[in-house]
Amino acid sequence: SLTGVTFWGRNLPVCMGFSAELAFSRVGSRATNAPTCYGPLALTTPLLQLTDVAKSFGYFRALHGVSFELEEAQVFGYIGPNGAGKTTTLKILAGLLHEFQGTVHIAGKQVPEHRGAVQDLIGFLPQNAGFQQWRTSESALRSLGLLSGVEPEGLDKRITMWLERFGLEDKRNEKIKKLSGGTVQKLGLIQALLHRPKLLILDEPLAGLDPISRNEVKALVRECRARSTSVLFSSHILSDVEDVADSVGILHGGRLVKSGTIEALKDELPVDIEIEFSVVPQLSVPLHEHQAVESLGRTTEQSSVLRIKDGADVDDVLHSFVEQTLASGGRIRQIGIVKPDLNGLYAQYIHKAEEQQKSARAQ
Repeated sequence: SLTGVTFWGRNLPVCMGFSAELAFSRVGSRATNAPTCYGPLALTTPLLQLTDVAKSFGYFRALHGVSFELEEAQVFGYIGPNGAGKTTTLKILAGLLHEFQGTVHIAGKQVPEHRGAVQDLIGFLPQNAGFQQWRTSESALRSLGLLSGVEPEGLDKRITMWLERFGLEDKRNEKIKKLSGGTVQKLGLIQALLHRPKLLILDEPLAGLDPISRNEVKALVRECRARSTSVLFSSHILSDVEDVADSVGILHGGRLVKSGTIEALKDELPVDIEIEFSVVPQLSVPLHEHQAVESLGRTTEQSSVLRIKDGADVDDVLHSFVEQTLASGGRIRQIGIVKPDLNGLYAQYIHKAEEQQKSARAQ
């Protein structure tokens, strides 16, 4: 049933029984007849700007001065351990938490002060989609589509399109309580897309999905980016984040440890050089004792991974290793620079953050 409630100072119909995240995040949207995703906006500022955002729950500080930006047609992966503050950040952006310090601007307008003016630009998928269990898939999507402001005459076509897109047409008349967790997750994503948002905010959208479904979602994210829609999503599946994200933000203990493009963050880390020998050289001084080497990584009888000190000239180090090996009767099968994947990058930055926290507590 539809019951009138007051939200953000307005009397609005909210479908009671849906989670607050689903119902309230949709209130105030005004859908338009746009393509699958929104087209470009004439913006002179980033689409999304967070500046020194902090949030406390009682005595617990969930966020400490988080700042980052998201441009149009950009995909931003928000990663960090459980309890780091990712969901708190996303709820602030979706308008579900409006008491916080700092500022948030979406399309140049500050929220929550101008929430109504930007709400139609946002599509939000909470971590746990709270669909009413007795509803069918179609009924749940229809109610949330109407709350989003989608015109009734166009809503059925959109629902059909998305159900077919995710291979759920045969689930149209099934009740939510009979659906698998992965199917419910897909329905949650569909409801965030029905009104064709400009900014998708997705909390763990890949959780509970099989590999084929994850690839479908990643393909959708790429399609939205191609149509100038921005996507901000959290995930613990870092390989998937690396597949689609242009930039990432690493959150730890409520603090943004690092943000930037994945390649730029990789370039800031120490360089690893891997050497594999076909003939092992008889060196008077082992390679890992070279003055430019910081530490010895994975090693076997035939190969070694050496971490180069910050500031060392990598080309000079590579040349020196080759000269020493050949002069000592060795032969190199391959030698090269090894850059970490996102898992390795994440582990190193989180480790640095933990060490800094330990040091700060010790002082």
